[in-house]
Amino acid sequence: MKRVIIFIVAILLIAGLGAQLKAQDRAKEASMRAAQDYLKHGLILAGEGRYETAVGSFKKALAINPNWPEALSLLGSALSKAGNDREAEEALRKAVTLKPDYSEGWYHLGEFLEERGKKQEAQEAFRKAKQYAK
Repeated sequence: MKRVIIFIVAILLIAGLGAQLKAQDRAKEASMRAAQDYLKHGLILAGEGRYETAVGSFKKALAINPNWPEALSLLGSALSKAGNDREAEEALRKAVTLKPDYSEGWYHLGEFLEERGKKQEAQEAFRKAKQYAK
């Protein structure tokens, strides 16, 4: 009888753990959808030339997923257009460090460097953008 009770308790614990893991998975999926929504909102704002507001949306996306190269690259681009060069360069360089074969990230970094007169470094970034383009 003791073994039956232990078996039942074990099954209930395993079932409870499974339900908890499913809830965690749903919460993670919801967070990722929110991050994607913030990213899309930032893209819309940047497209309207509202770069400072776009920066806020990209930062909210990154608060959820801090090592997202695409969001970092877009943040860097928006920061650059908003006049925050130091933070822009940090975000752009982090994007390509996290994902070295990220063509668009290299392109955004190249644009940033070219606009600041760093021609040789910009050309290298553009070369990498072309190399990794699919």
